[in-house]
Amino acid sequence: MNLSGTFPKLTENERQLLLDSGNINSFNSGDVIIAEGDSVDALMFIKSGNIRVTRAFLDNLNAEFAGPLGPGEVVGEMSFMDGQGASASLIADGQTEILEIPRETVFKLINTDTGFAARFYESLFLDLARKLRSTNQRVMPVAP
Repeated sequence: MNLSGTFPKLTENERQLLLDSGNINSFNSGDVIIAEGDSVDALMFIKSGNIRVTRAFLDNLNAEFAGPLGPGEVVGEMSFMDGQGASASLIADGQTEILEIPRETVFKLINTDTGFAARFYESLFLDLARKLRSTNQRVMPVAP
């Protein structure tokens, strides 16, 4: 698994440290990885497979509003960072493996290495900006 696309500002050693400190969980197609409103206590990366991102509205109808997301993508990062419930549900689309890095591990690195912290936050910001632009494009496509 390669995190260079999601965390391009981290060094190769830092990305490997994150990979080595995680646990892999497997999900079958249709399994809920994160339910809307859940708290997220691990930084999660898609190791293999794809996920759909949905939100409930109008008496619990679900609408897919982002994705599908695939290998190397970080997921659940907003809830992980701000401690609030997940803003959407993540559902496995086929056999999917998720690498989960515990909150304690990530924040120990952030709190003990300011260089890592700066590179981590810059990478996370760039990834969130990319996802927001993609979501905006889905909601309001640019006219040809």
